[in-house]
Amino acid sequence: MLRPVRLLPAQPEHAPAIDAMLTAAAARDRLLVPVATQQVLEGDAWLALGDGDDLLGVGWRHDRGAVAVDVRVHPVHRRHGVGSALLEHLMARARPAPIFASCDAGHDRAQRFVRRRGFELVGVVFFQRWDGERADVPRAFQHATLRPGEAPDADWAHLQAASADAWPPPTVTAADLARADVRTRIAWVEGERAGIVVATREGDAWVAGGFAVAPAWRNRGVGRQLVCDLMGDAAAEGLGVVLRVHHEAEHIQAWTQSLGFWTYRSWAYWRHPGRGPADPVGGHSAP
Repeated sequence: MLRPVRLLPAQPEHAPAIDAMLTAAAARDRLLVPVATQQVLEGDAWLALGDGDDLLGVGWRHDRGAVAVDVRVHPVHRRHGVGSALLEHLMARARPAPIFASCDAGHDRAQRFVRRRGFELVGVVFFQRWDGERADVPRAFQHATLRPGEAPDADWAHLQAASADAWPPPTVTAADLARADVRTRIAWVEGERAGIVVATREGDAWVAGGFAVAPAWRNRGVGRQLVCDLMGDAAAEGLGVVLRVHHEAEHIQAWTQSLGFWTYRSWAYWRHPGRGPADPVGGHSAP
């Protein structure tokens, strides 16, 4: 049964209520990836309120080169149209271009939710992790000279060009490359930018949100040198390393496994082709 829902823009003062709701949702649903309240508030975030201003759910939209939406509903208020109301509102606010959503590949209910609303499966990404000591870092040929990124615009252009034929696309943005807390390394060979890895600190690991080798320099050990360098720095800091690999890229999976990575999660990415303001999303079956 649908219940009345009032949508309100999220503000910093709503942080405690959002945090409590996200904690309750994650405790009930182990397939949800925990998200920090600050991450929610950094996007176009909206609250779903019920009678008495009870917080029923929260949804947010980020534009990090592509529009992505996410919705979380308190377990007590699921299957009452709350998730649908939030998703429809966020999609109406997005530009008429592709909109992306993602969830654990084993989360059948979440996948049914987006499929019924016109999203199509793009692919599944394996999240692979490495944890080890410096002595565990594999050896790599030193064909390239590795340097920290110095020109964010040029580094971003190189990442975009080198990863243009690969999937999944980078999760970092041009603005991220200018941040002091983001680790960027460029591989230089014969005076050319041959490869790049951009990693962000997430919890107890460096996550390679951007990793690519220019087509002309592939299969020459450049990618291995970049990853092993990241592994060495992470080990020195007592951190892990996370890579993202397409589920159909068996040769890359074999390569990362040979370096000591193991798959700990599979993530499904969904795409909606976009729509005009008058086109309904349809359906009110909330997660």
